[in-house]
Parts: sequence; C-alpha cells; structure tokens
Amino acid sequence: MQKKSEKNLRTCAGSVTLFLALTLTIILSLIFSLLEAARMQALALIARRDLQLRLESVFGQYHVPMWENYHMLFLDGNDEKGQFNLSVLEGIMMEEAALEQKEEGFYQISLKNVEIDRFALATDQNGKLFREQACRAMKEQLAEYAADTIKEFLSQGKNLDKESKEAEEKWKLAQEAAEQAAQSAEKAAEGEQAGGEEAAKGGEKSAVNTGVESPPEQVLPENPMDFVKMWKKSPVLALVVENLSDISGKGISLENNVQNRKKETGNLRKTGEEKLEKLWFLQYLNTYFSCQGGSGTKGCSSHALDYELEYCISGEDTDRQNLEQTVKKLLLLREAGNFATIMQDSGKQALALEMATAAVGFTGIAPLIQAVQIGILLSWSYIESVLDVRCLLAGGKVPLIKEASEWKSDVSLGQKALEKNTEQQEERGFDYREYLQILLLSVKENVLVSRAMDVMEQNIRMLPGENNFSMDHMIQGMETETVSGADSMFLGLITSVKMKDGVYHFNSRQQFFY
Repeated sequence: MQKKSEKNLRTCAGSVTLFLALTLTIILSLIFSLLEAARMQALALIARRDLQLRLESVFGQYHVPMWENYHMLFLDGNDEKGQFNLSVLEGIMMEEAALEQKEEGFYQISLKNVEIDRFALATDQNGKLFREQACRAMKEQLAEYAADTIKEFLSQGKNLDKESKEAEEKWKLAQEAAEQAAQSAEKAAEGEQAGGEEAAKGGEKSAVNTGVESPPEQVLPENPMDFVKMWKKSPVLALVVENLSDISGKGISLENNVQNRKKETGNLRKTGEEKLEKLWFLQYLNTYFSCQGGSGTKGCSSHALDYELEYCISGEDTDRQNLEQTVKKLLLLREAGNFATIMQDSGKQALALEMATAAVGFTGIAPLIQAVQIGILLSWSYIESVLDVRCLLAGGKVPLIKEASEWKSDVSLGQKALEKNTEQQEERGFDYREYLQILLLSVKENVLVSRAMDVMEQNIRMLPGENNFSMDHMIQGMETETVSGADSMFLGLITSVKMKDGVYHFNSRQQFFY
C-alpha cells in the first residue's frame, strides 16, 4: 500500500495542465518576439555601420600618386583596361565581406548586394570638388596674415591689369593720330611740290639777303613710336631672352585634354556650399606647379611641360608658345605700371611734348599733339617694360609701380636702349612667380581649373603604371546602397521555420566624400 501511494505522488508532481502550457507558450512567444524585435533594430544599425566601414575601407584605397604629388584625395574608378567601371569598387566591397570570418552569433549578418547609385567626379561642375580640395590644402598650410598680404598684392595687380587694357586703347589712339599727321604731311608736300620753282627762286633771293645766322635747333631724340610698333610685331622672346636655346622644347597634345574631350559625368552633388576664394587656388598652383623660374616648393617630379603656370595662363601646346604669350601679357602689365610712373615725372612729360610737337606740331591741332605725346610716353614705358621682363626672367624683382629714381631706360638711345645692362637686381618688388599670379587672376576660373587638371593628368601619366590615368575617372564621393541578410533567431524557436537566404533583409544607403 505504501509503494502504491508513493507512485501516485510522483505522477502528480510531474503533471502540467493544458492551461499552464498555453500560458507558458504565450509568455515565451511574447518574450522571444520582443527579443527578436530588439535584435532586428540592432541588426539594422549594424547594417548601416557595416556600410560606413566598408565605404571607409574602399576610400582608404585612394590614388596614391595624386596624394603624394598634389596632396589630393581621389578614388580611382578605372578598371584594369583603363575604363571607368564602378563594378570594380562594388566587387571589392563584396570580396571584403566574403573574407570576413563567418561565425554564428547573436548579431550575425551577411552582405547580399552592393550598388553604387550615385557618384561625384573631380571634373564635375567645372571641377568644383577638385577646387575645394586645392583650397582646403592651402588653408591648412598658409597662415591667415600671409593670405591678407597676398590678397592686397593681387588686388593691386588686378587694378594694374585693368589699366593695361586702358593703355592699349591709348596706344591705338596715338597710332591713329600719328597716321593722321603723316597723311597731312603728305598733302602738304604735294602742295609744296606744285609751287617748287617759285619757292626755289625766292629761296635764292632770301639766301642773298639774309646775313644773320639762325640759332641751332635743339636735337631731340628719335620718336620711339615707330620702332616700338615694330618691336610689338616681332617675336617677343627675342627681346627678353638672351639665349633662346635655353627655352624648353616640351609640348603636349591638346586634342584629348580635359577641356576638349567627352568626359565621364557624375550624378551626385555634395550638400552644403564651401566658400571658395580664388586666392587659395592661385596659391595652390604657385606651390605645386613649375614655371620658367623653376619648380614649385611641392609637386610632381615628372613634368610633361616645364612651364606649367604659363600653360595655365595661355593654354598653348608647347612651352615656347606658353612663355611667349605670357611674356606678351607681362609686357602689357609692366607697361601700365611704368606709364603710371612716367605720368608722375614732369621732366619726361616735357621731353615727350617737345618730341610730339616736333613730329606733328605743323598740323596745329592740339589734341593730335597730345595724343602723340601719350604715344611717346607709352613707347618709353614699353622700352622700360622690356628691361623689366628681362630682369624678372633672370630671377630679379620689379615693383608694381616704380619710383622715378628706379627708371632704367633712356629714350635718347633710340633702338639701342635695350642694349642697357639689365642684370642689376632691384631690392624691392615682386618676382616672376608673383607676377604670374596676377596673370592667373585674369583667367576665367573654369578654364583655369581645367588647365590645372590637364597639367596633373599629363604628369601622373608619366609615372610607372599610370598610362590610363584620367581626371574624369577620379571619384571624390559616392552614394552606395547595400542589402544585408540575417536569419531569425528567437522566432525560429517558436515556428521552427528557417529560410535559406535569411528571413530579414536590411537596406542601407549612405554618402561618403573625401
């Protein structure tokens, strides 16, 4: 009896009612559902974090030569054949995901698909992102007080550039006045020829009756307008370069440059506007680009063109042509500066007036005489400008506006004025590179940016393994979407259902810019 009673007691202790079983099932389902919901939220965050990490990993594979030579960060979008191919970058992200250690865990998630929807290239929006990087690089290197000094200098140079255009107009008016006077002289000569015989007889009588010698006339210098006009039409490098064989003979093809070819175009715009001052970009070019005076303090060691700043100014295909066009602009700039100096010198103005009166005074037209006087002063300024540019190309300095005591040329020497020794260096003023910044300031910004990218592209292509380098394949930023999958964990304990590719799919989208 006792054994039977103990057996009944053991059976009662192990029994569970149907109500309790249903209650426990509901409670566990609720707990597992809450845990699964929390896990889903965490998995969504992990998917976004993984996308961020993968983007950082891909963008960490930046184009090394661009960073080492020009301090710019870009991702190369080229494939092995040199074609722009975003699937290469997508494949890199998928491969990295596949190489990750696969272990079962609470937050186990796998990458199913990667798609780069939008991207921004260095050449987009006339090179806006390229320009931003250049300006940012210089802001990190250049002190604020130095920038203010440069800004003041460039402002003065910009005003001088405007005055050079006004000087060109005055030069044209002076030439027209001289031509008008020459025509008047021809007509007067024809009239004198008609009465030549009578004038000759009268001359004999007057020669007999005149017993008083006339005072000797003052000998005036040769009118410089004629030979200066000839100089301006002649090859300008012969005037300013002592040894023409020293000029670089390098050249490039412009047929397939950044500005002329059909480029890849991105479809992503960076949010937010960064204030860009041309000053910073000019300082970047001055630091990283070479010129006739030598290489910049930084930049690429290989140069497709030796005169890179001159190319940015002129855009020609050879160093010689770029230097020639740059020198022409420099001469005009210096002519305006020297004209401002000579207009403060009463002695030189008085001499120019005497020369103008001697040349066209017979017309009796005061505005004509004044126009020729201005032409003589401009010619004298041009002679001085030739000596100035020689000094700059030789490594010297020249002030924007000279003092009268700093004037070098002598108009009385005529065409021999250029034979004056110009090796003397000024203690004050600005050097050749600084004058180039003034000329760069007058170049349209989109043209200047395109030419700067031309220089970089040509130089990088000279490096080993970079034959297919293209600026319009350089990625500055991109927007990427990923699809990640994960299996259910707690719901599977209830439903016992699992899907092959995962129950959950998480779509994540992010932008990344250098």
